[in-house]
Amino acid sequence: MICNYENCRCESGKNDCGCMKGIMILVSIIGGLVFAAAAVLLFINSFITQVNFFVWTALISALVYLFALIAVSAAKPDGSAGLCVRCNSAGLFTGIFGTVFSGALAVSAALAVGDIFSIIILALTAFFFAFMIISSLFLVKCITE
Repeated sequence: MICNYENCRCESGKNDCGCMKGIMILVSIIGGLVFAAAAVLLFINSFITQVNFFVWTALISALVYLFALIAVSAAKPDGSAGLCVRCNSAGLFTGIFGTVFSGALAVSAALAVGDIFSIIILALTAFFFAFMIISSLFLVKCITE
């Protein structure tokens, strides 16, 4: 049983609510690690010169996405969108709050190419940003079904 919410019948392989929590988290972690590795490699080799722009973009998009979840919860009159938000809430809120906290830390720090702290903070921000985006794609898939 993948999810155990009411009106969500996931037994015997039938999944009426579109909840794929385990798969969503696995795909989000793998995608986040790949995106973070790519961002760190580009940062170390000085291909990303405006890293603060990326951090501000990730931070603002995470805050906007947090407030957009309220609108998504009420998107369908039958309440199935709220069920999708509940099914995907673990990945959604992990990605959003991880992006907000690591982005705020990155904004407050001076990011330099040779600094290991800068590399770690950028990797965390990129990981949680990709985690948030992939989780939101699973949410859109659930709502459109």
